[in-house]
Amino acid sequence: MKPAKAGFKPTRGLFGWLPPKKQIHPSFRFLKESPRNRSTRAMMNEAFARFADRDGNFVEQFQTTGFDNRTFELYVSELLHSEGFAMISDAPHPDFSVEKGGVRIHIECTTTNRTDTGGSRLVPYEPTNDRDLDIQDISDRSENDIPLRIGGALRNKLLHRINRKRDPKAYWELPHVAGQPFVIAVESFHEHGSLGFGGAAAAFYLYGIRQSPSWDGSGRLVIEQQQVARHISGDKDIPSGFFNLEGTEHVSAVLWTNAGTVPKFTRVALAGPYPDEDVTVLRFGTMFDSDPNAHQPLPFAYIVGDPGTPEETWGQEAMLIHNPNALHPVPTGLFETVTETVLQNGRPVDTLKSGFFPYMSLSNVFTGPGRRKVAMDVGNRAYESLVQLFADNDPKHG
Repeated sequence: MKPAKAGFKPTRGLFGWLPPKKQIHPSFRFLKESPRNRSTRAMMNEAFARFADRDGNFVEQFQTTGFDNRTFELYVSELLHSEGFAMISDAPHPDFSVEKGGVRIHIECTTTNRTDTGGSRLVPYEPTNDRDLDIQDISDRSENDIPLRIGGALRNKLLHRINRKRDPKAYWELPHVAGQPFVIAVESFHEHGSLGFGGAAAAFYLYGIRQSPSWDGSGRLVIEQQQVARHISGDKDIPSGFFNLEGTEHVSAVLWTNAGTVPKFTRVALAGPYPDEDVTVLRFGTMFDSDPNAHQPLPFAYIVGDPGTPEETWGQEAMLIHNPNALHPVPTGLFETVTETVLQNGRPVDTLKSGFFPYMSLSNVFTGPGRRKVAMDVGNRAYESLVQLFADNDPKHG
């Protein structure tokens, strides 16, 4: 018997087949049926055992039309549990009502979603996009398309009313929410590769402030910033600075992440309670550079679970972006692992909670003979490619 599999439990909870009232999502089918996902299923079932399924349809949506959305909610649930929050309400809205250290906050989750799925066809999210080969296109999407998509998702929650026909109330007007911080959590799934954009694009839109690097006469980095009026993509046009719009004072903060995904559960499982000696996972991407003169991220690559690799927390890739105009602010420091962004003297300032803060990453799973060597070879090539990409597009050198 292989000891690494001793911790696996039979699939239950999330992975028991339901009557096929709707089309099964291809991503769920692969997650359920592939042997390489044993650890992931165990971790997600453990998380679901702690999840409060208030409306009773979580499993059905997770298996069918709401796979990405529900995975994101399960991630937020694990983040809150890991941070020591206690659930305090069984009301169906918003998604989470929690308390920690005498502070109560309420969180509603939303995602940006695809609009070109081809009728009823369910399209699995892919981590890369052909457009990602064009640096200028990436920049344009970061400054316009991503803000437009996030802005649409946030606006829908801002305008949504509970019990619209009988007694319409905004989330912050509900009796158990009124007078307490209300947070919207958001993640982007609207196109392949959309999770590759870091939280800077979200903060850019929320504050309406663009930051860019320049250098003084001695070569030291200077961050310049300017107010941005609007975001335009195609025939869509929205004002920038969500936190400055009428009615947004009721939104205490926006919780942004690009890690509410299956690979996150896979990595946490393999490096923690559910190792699998038949699977090797390579993680590579870009991370924060602590050098005060740094103007680009650092590349990284490592084998998940190897000694000396970064300890992964649920909040590692998350940002709590505070609203400076909030009627009921979230106290800074309430989250211990989540990066916090506040506006100080008109400038966004980040407080990182760990020495390793990934902006984006990809996780490649390898199985079969020689998998570790293959993973290391791929990781070395990916790392070298990122180094070259940053060198070729270094704004300091034109």
